[in-house]
Amino acid sequence: MSAGAVPRERPELHYRLLTAAIGLPVLAVVVQIGGWSFAIVAGIIALLAGAEFVHGWLIPKLPLSAAWAMAPMFGAASIMVMGAHAAWQFVAVGAAFALATFLIGLSRSDVFGPRRPYRVVAACLVYIGILLSTMVLLRDVEHGRNWVVLALLATFAVDTGAYTVGKLVGRHKMAPRISPGKTWEGAAGGYLAGFGAVIGLDALFDPEVAFAKIAVLAALLPVAAICGDLLESWMKRRMGVKDASGLLPGHGGFLDRLDSILFTTPLVYVFVRLAVE
Repeated sequence: MSAGAVPRERPELHYRLLTAAIGLPVLAVVVQIGGWSFAIVAGIIALLAGAEFVHGWLIPKLPLSAAWAMAPMFGAASIMVMGAHAAWQFVAVGAAFALATFLIGLSRSDVFGPRRPYRVVAACLVYIGILLSTMVLLRDVEHGRNWVVLALLATFAVDTGAYTVGKLVGRHKMAPRISPGKTWEGAAGGYLAGFGAVIGLDALFDPEVAFAKIAVLAALLPVAAICGDLLESWMKRRMGVKDASGLLPGHGGFLDRLDSILFTTPLVYVFVRLAVE
């Protein structure tokens, strides 16, 4: 690293630390409180992530603020996420709406106008609305706070393990066309970190869950996290952007932070409903 590179990296690190110092305590508080406080914060995140999603796929050459003109398109995802706390039927209705808009987007008729926006809205409802709704549904189950914390911390462990091991010993590219920086060594490090985090956190929070069951979750969660990360990288490459937005200084956008979580949280929710409750 050259001497001149240090000053350029320091502001980025400062922004990253400042954003984390503000965001993590807020996240910890709303996870602890649960209820509507958690659902509303999740809904706001869905709204902002939806703006990034629609902006990236439909109008990447325009400022992010222009995406807000399409608020009704991604606002439905936010309603799904918040409404999940009131009744799971909100998610079901949102899924039906996503299917309807997707079918319109596939049709050959232009009676509803350009078809591409409908396909983007359908993808937004599924990728953000349905997947993020499981975070709210997970918080509402018995011992939901512990399960949400497990999902988040284990996902962070995968990301941290993959980044650290990849930086130290990464040699073999995992998906060079999608994300040149990711390596198989990093993925292995992330997998082991995530596996250990699930086992350790479960022993701390809910030791009564059979080890055989939790071992299945521990084996699957890192895979889900890595797949979510790769999908987000693929989408950004297709959009032609490095970060989803600059809404989180030093971290990119909300989609950049949610990539793995959007895949691991549904997995944990399904696991709890099928194997624990």
